[in-house]
Amino acid sequence: MKNASSASPILKEKLKLKAASEYNYLNQSNCLTIDRIDDSQKFHKLMEAFNTVQIPQEYQERALALLAAVLWLGNVSFEVIDNENHVDVVADEVVTNVAMLMGCDSKELMVVLSTCKFQAGRDCIVKRLTLPQATDIKDSLAKIIYASLFNWLVEQINTSLEVGKLRTRRSISILDIYGL
Repeated sequence: MKNASSASPILKEKLKLKAASEYNYLNQSNCLTIDRIDDSQKFHKLMEAFNTVQIPQEYQERALALLAAVLWLGNVSFEVIDNENHVDVVADEVVTNVAMLMGCDSKELMVVLSTCKFQAGRDCIVKRLTLPQATDIKDSLAKIIYASLFNWLVEQINTSLEVGKLRTRRSISILDIYGL
């Protein structure tokens, strides 16, 4: 998903993908391409791998939607609304796309990204977040989605290989050197 041209036009539209340079999480390194690496070919190999380990089409699409949601989350912006640095989420295409890709309501997503709820006895207190707090919440949500998706994918691969392992004694090991 690094290069939006890697996915089919239908998939790009469904996931609302744009050029890699338009995503804050991708453009920070100023390295969007690698010489002699064909992102389109890599994407097709990924899709073949999903099919090889028998991940159903519906789950493949959901996984790609969550990856796209992570990309879009990095572009969520906030506007300061008072002198205490409290924020509201800017209600724009970005929030609409994140909510659609995550399968949630955009207004509820905006509340989650701009407030903190806690219980004090029987009372539920809602506190507005400051810009640094809201940014941390947004980035944490992206990391949680990405880490959960990674763990789910490893579990799917392991489950798929369990049957084959009895016959072939083959396995795949994954080392997550960037783990959380």
